[in-house]
Amino acid sequence: MASIKKGKQSLVAWFTPVIVLATMGLLSQTQFVRHWEDLTMDRRFRDRADTDPRPDPRIALIGIGDQSLKGIGKWEEWTRDVHGDFTADLTYRIPKVLAFDFFFPDVSTNPEHDLSFADALAYYEAVGSAAITGMVIDAKSPKGEVGIVQSLLGKTQPLKNVTGNRSKILGGGQANIPIPVIADSSWTGVVNCPPSTFDGMRRWLPLIGELGDNIYPSLVLQILMQFEGAAPDDVEIVLNESIRVPKAEGGGWVIPIDERGFLAINYRNTERFDMFDYYAVHQTLKSTAESGSWPDVLPPLENQIVLVGQSAPGLPDLGPTPYNRTDPLFRIQATGLDNILSCDYLRFISPLWIVAGWLALAWTTLFLLKDAPVAAAIGVPVVIATGYVLIAYAVFEESSLALPIVLPVLGFGLIHATMFGDRLYRESRARKHIHTAFGTYMTKSLVDRIAASGEMPELGGEKVEITVLFSDIQGFSSFSEALTPERLVEVMVEYLSELTDLVLDQEGTLDKYIGDAIDAMFGAPIPYPDHAYRAVACTIQMQEMQEELCERWKKDDTLPEKVHHMRTRIGLNSGEAVVGNIGSRRRFNYTMMGDNVNLGARCESGAKSYGVYTMVTEDTRAAAMATKDDVCYRFLDQIVVQGRSLPVKVYEVLGYQRDITKETTRCLKLFAEAMETYLAKDWDRARKLFQEASKIEPFQPDRDEGISKNPSLVMADRCLEMKANPPAEDWDGVYTMTSK
Repeated sequence: MASIKKGKQSLVAWFTPVIVLATMGLLSQTQFVRHWEDLTMDRRFRDRADTDPRPDPRIALIGIGDQSLKGIGKWEEWTRDVHGDFTADLTYRIPKVLAFDFFFPDVSTNPEHDLSFADALAYYEAVGSAAITGMVIDAKSPKGEVGIVQSLLGKTQPLKNVTGNRSKILGGGQANIPIPVIADSSWTGVVNCPPSTFDGMRRWLPLIGELGDNIYPSLVLQILMQFEGAAPDDVEIVLNESIRVPKAEGGGWVIPIDERGFLAINYRNTERFDMFDYYAVHQTLKSTAESGSWPDVLPPLENQIVLVGQSAPGLPDLGPTPYNRTDPLFRIQATGLDNILSCDYLRFISPLWIVAGWLALAWTTLFLLKDAPVAAAIGVPVVIATGYVLIAYAVFEESSLALPIVLPVLGFGLIHATMFGDRLYRESRARKHIHTAFGTYMTKSLVDRIAASGEMPELGGEKVEITVLFSDIQGFSSFSEALTPERLVEVMVEYLSELTDLVLDQEGTLDKYIGDAIDAMFGAPIPYPDHAYRAVACTIQMQEMQEELCERWKKDDTLPEKVHHMRTRIGLNSGEAVVGNIGSRRRFNYTMMGDNVNLGARCESGAKSYGVYTMVTEDTRAAAMATKDDVCYRFLDQIVVQGRSLPVKVYEVLGYQRDITKETTRCLKLFAEAMETYLAKDWDRARKLFQEASKIEPFQPDRDEGISKNPSLVMADRCLEMKANPPAEDWDGVYTMTSK
């Protein structure tokens, strides 16, 4: 028998991971899959929020919150002289860098306000304002020119040292930039941070942007450059690798970027940033201008990077982060800046390593689990996938290493689901095949056990230890002559059905019917150690059923007398036999072959010679008694059957010991004594004892219909034969049968 999990299943195990991997590669390019991966990242950010470190102390956030709106007025009513006053008063505590995350694209209705703000900005060596690139907005100069002109960007100079393919850099031919008077007084930085189309979340921060044909720094990169006093020519950009900015004290910052020039935002809990109200800070600056006393509850501002933005609910510059649906967006700029100052970057493994590891794990588990129980085939992949997710979360919290989760887990589950589905399909086909092959001569439970073993029947056989059973109806020829063909079929169907059910109930396997004969085996195709005892028990039940059937038939007056007294002879033998699907390539049957099978058949036919109805070999008796010693056996003879040269001891099965009568017990004792005398060659005394035992034999010729002899009568006649033709001096008690 051959495993159902070979051949095609191995090919499926080899190719399924490759196909799934290719599918994963295609899916990885879709926004939908990226969104789900982003959601796992957001969850990882939130799960570690409680252990996030404090942000870099060099960053101070000033937000225009509710207090500012109450103190100054609605945002729409603010004039630029408000920022001018704030910036001017900030000279009492001069920051290292001052940056406004606002746009100043239009000239004020009162140009003096623009000049006031510009004059205040000009006092500082390092200030920044925002610009948006790639937006179709009329960025008109006072002369009515449309487009980006270098002179309009004032101090800001393009970045020249850019290596790599620029086609994916964020940008366009137009932009929203500060008016010239402000641009001349400050450095400008791009603040584009494209949100996700699914949830509006900003997960990548551009560090450069394209305006016209030039590359310019983002607001965050501009802040870093001013913080370190780095000129545009000092900045080196290698797309899909890094941006290098020299430090004032030596060395430099190495910032990882993708092919677009984007930094992956390594979110830390945005609530870590202490945000101070713009109006409150301004009032404190005014009140402490002369005294110089500065409250500890406020950031020092001096030598800090001061970033100003909107924070009040309802203002437009708010959006979702992993921690808040309406976070001030300038905190995203602050997070990116904090990532750089803290060298706290998201780290990614090369996709090649992910692919190699995934394939290795996929193939290993598929081949290890292909023959595993169903619980293991389902449970192990679930445990591995769960373990991988837990590891991904753990390493992320520990080192900000972002292992992909969605596609590896989904793909891993898909290959095992595919293999499990293929396994179920093949096993279903195998079960159907097995039920077709075995269902007619085995119980359903036994067929199910064969199917569960995962072995399919194929042409061929193997040596196994079994017990064979052969049964035949005594005098079937004369019996069948007494019935019409129709009635014969009815009687035989009832007879064969009842006796076959007993074989199947003992988990025996029906080999075949030959007319009235039943050939069966115990211990194959599913092996079990008590096959001999099951066979012996089955013969007892079959003889009891024979008597029950006769009682049924006696109630039917249409059946002849011969049917009422039907008797069945059964022979058993245990030993090795060749068992399997034997036949032609186009048609075969599950059957048995071998010398031990032939000996079992000789026991059935030989039972007639001794006047018994169940005869078994010594091997069957010994094997059955090793399982359970509750059956009564009678030693009949040591014989050499036709076709064999070796002698074998044979026994009669009389039934369970509990059912043996006292008279039968006395008969068996006399028979055993007579047999000892017979083997001692005392023919006369042995014959006398056999004759005495014959009178109390369970079956009597003169009393029981269909009985012509019994073992005691047979052996009594044997004594006469042996006396007339004595055996050799070295005779060992073996008797050679002259008929089958």
